Amino acid sequence: MERPHELSAYRAAKVHMFYLPGEATRDHLLHLVEVNLQDVITYAANRNPDVWKITERGVERFPLKKRRG
Repeated sequence: MERPHELSAYRAAKVHMFYLPGEATRDHLLHLVEVNLQDVITYAANRNPDVWKITERGVERFPLKKRRG
């Protein structure tokens, strides 16, 4: 998400992106997906693609850095 052109390309291709915690174990990742699968499906069915992170608190919009002018 450091490159604004990449994000624009993903959005133009209508790609939904879901980030998982990189330091998590396989079992923890499986748990997060199982618990949040319904929300992931709901967000993925939305016609406006976005970037999300999957956390213990649920699926949250990924905070995108503002582009510097």
